[in-house]
Amino acid sequence: MIALTLIVCLNAAPANCQSENVAFDGSIMQCAMFGQAAAIQHLQGRPKWHLKRYRCDTRRLTDA
Repeated sequence: MIALTLIVCLNAAPANCQSENVAFDGSIMQCAMFGQAAAIQHLQGRPKWHLKRYRCDTRRLTDA
């Protein structure tokens, strides 16, 4: 799994942002091409938040 790191911010307080790590099943190239769509899908059902930035990383996510 590739690490897809999302920076999401509250709509009501845009300065209030947080980082979220989401597993992305694919290559780093696929993440670069489809990461934004995966991020938006992750945020569906969370209307108080918006995506500020996303990043694909080659480090592997570990199961916690």
